[in-house]
Amino acid sequence: MTEIRSKEVHVGVDAGELKAHLQNLENLEGLLPADKVKDFKGTADEVSFKIQGGIEIRLTRTTEAFEGDSLRLQGGGAPFTFHLDLKVVEASTGARASVVCEADLNPFLKMMAQKPLEALFQHIAEAVEAKFGAA
Repeated sequence: MTEIRSKEVHVGVDAGELKAHLQNLENLEGLLPADKVKDFKGTADEVSFKIQGGIEIRLTRTTEAFEGDSLRLQGGGAPFTFHLDLKVVEASTGARASVVCEADLNPFLKMMAQKPLEALFQHIAEAVEAKFGAA
């Protein structure tokens, strides 16, 4: 498994408020790069969208709520298996958040997919920071 992480961002809201927002997967639409994502559809528990190249990605919540510091999303549709963890922890002022992906990438896919995935997850983390204000 290949682990891909965004940088950790600090936001000005408490962890509970951020977790409540992220638990509704429909809210992911506003955190994805609009110029690279099309056809976003979803519910509170499951979303799908197309990324550049026409690959449809599906994300499904695997638990009702955050378990500790993480909300796990199971991925589907991609040419590899993966899951995402949206991590949120309480900080002295606000909360800290990051995105962690574990993907089953063979060497060829890793070479092609790692940089774009790193950029996507970093964009999501920065969008969280922009939406909720840096702490």
